[in-house]
Amino acid sequence: MNIPLFEQAKQVIHAGKSRFPQNIQFTIAEANLFQKQYNYQEAQKILKTANLRYPENLTIQLEMAYNHLQLGEIQEARSLLDKLKQSSWCKKMPLFTDLYLKTMSYDYDNNLGELKQYIQEIISSPTFNSQWFNNGLLIQYSQVLVSQGHYQEAYELYNQLTRQAPGNSMVYKQQLIGLFELEKITNFEKFRNFEQTPKLGLLVEETSQSLQARLTSYLDNHSDFTEINSFLGKVIEKNQQLSSTYQTVLLNTYISPFDSYKITFIILDNILNKIPFSLVRLGDGEGNFLDYEETFKDLQNQDREETQRLFWGNVPITRHDFKKLSTDYVSAIKNADLIGIPELYRFCHSLKPQLIDNNYGREMRGLLSIINTLTDSKFNQEHSRDKLINQTLTSCNIHHDLETWGLYRLIFNHLKECSVISCHDNISQVLREKYGVAVNRLYKIPSEYKFSQLFNYEDQQAQPHYPYYFNQICSEITVSYRGEVFLVAAGFLGKIYCNIIKNRGGIALDIGSIADYWLNYNTRWSLQGIPNHNYYGKFAKLINRDLRGAQGASL
Repeated sequence: MNIPLFEQAKQVIHAGKSRFPQNIQFTIAEANLFQKQYNYQEAQKILKTANLRYPENLTIQLEMAYNHLQLGEIQEARSLLDKLKQSSWCKKMPLFTDLYLKTMSYDYDNNLGELKQYIQEIISSPTFNSQWFNNGLLIQYSQVLVSQGHYQEAYELYNQLTRQAPGNSMVYKQQLIGLFELEKITNFEKFRNFEQTPKLGLLVEETSQSLQARLTSYLDNHSDFTEINSFLGKVIEKNQQLSSTYQTVLLNTYISPFDSYKITFIILDNILNKIPFSLVRLGDGEGNFLDYEETFKDLQNQDREETQRLFWGNVPITRHDFKKLSTDYVSAIKNADLIGIPELYRFCHSLKPQLIDNNYGREMRGLLSIINTLTDSKFNQEHSRDKLINQTLTSCNIHHDLETWGLYRLIFNHLKECSVISCHDNISQVLREKYGVAVNRLYKIPSEYKFSQLFNYEDQQAQPHYPYYFNQICSEITVSYRGEVFLVAAGFLGKIYCNIIKNRGGIALDIGSIADYWLNYNTRWSLQGIPNHNYYGKFAKLINRDLRGAQGASL
């Protein structure tokens, strides 16, 4: 969200509406502008008014259905889409298909038969390939099938589609993502029969090797996509370098319950033994604040300024303040025990082929800077070259993956209370009702600036997170006892909070946007893939046995 460009776009749209009041496209564009600012309430007001004037306009109604979904109004979205389904023209629109499948997937226990029938209509459509892949519907449907235990059906569908000629780069990207989904389904099958923890390390390694073989084979068989292949080849090479440098690498938590379980065990072991600990996650925004490689140096300042505006709004930061912030941030990374980084799935999902030839784009530059930094010997120069770095690397989406696999419940089963840093007042109620955990102290901060209209927390608008709240929180953080657990949902500055908590004897878990998800806000694309069913029962049996074994071994 480029704030200056948004202001320019508003002016252009308002001028267009004034000059051409009968042209509904300006009204739709105005609603789209609010959607991009996550202000779905305002977008819906605009569209409802437009719908009164143009009740036959299908685009307006589809956009209204989209807003209903974003606002968690599932039944309203379904009612509107059922009405629109009567239009044969509307059924051909990719947006309708996308919204309809997403809406049905919220209640797939009752809708699976209808869902399957509708999918068959799509598959038999002459426009199947472009419509399906360009909207990511395959992933949505596959997750529904898998959640209902239809592993083989989902696997065969994916296998068939990933073997088709891609034709264009967007289909190519979706086929790459399909390879991860195939591996995930394979792991679902293994997990159903998984009982013995000693096999865990083997299964983690099997997943890594199998995924790499799938990707390598696919890239070799599609050598005509030269730029994308070269880019992904470099990322794979960096991943291999990380695996040989860090003591423990568990990056495949999206596709592997085994990787996610090992991360859970690491977290719980520290909680039960009251060992100060820090989990921090680095996404593209955090990457914009790490040093870029020489190729992109000229773009670093503009990327940082744009990211800074998304985080905190138009807050001027002096060179001295920025230097201090950067030093504290790098210290937080170096002192962390568990670091979430962008893994291959995140890189594939974030591919925008048109930007590969244009310096990759800000998001990808941020992701690249993370793995470049962690593989740079200068960054880890205090470590002996003949020893592995004593940190664990995992996915930057580990906070979502723990939710996907039902593993937060395992962690919170061992907690009576925790402290929280978050913009959400209601997080205390959610933790109590969802997990039976009391909040010892809530450190209230403003939301990320780009989500301020979505959350609409008016009491937070007076002062920005940085520097006002940041300096206040840093001085106020109090670890009441050794090993107190803190859940930190505070964006970029949360990494620094995590380091302070660890240094003061606490355990800091960077949960990020999963706090939004718990409060029914959809703020990240990766939240859309979280299924309703979890795998808590099987994990619970394993964790109790493994923790007893670990405690016995330490006696």
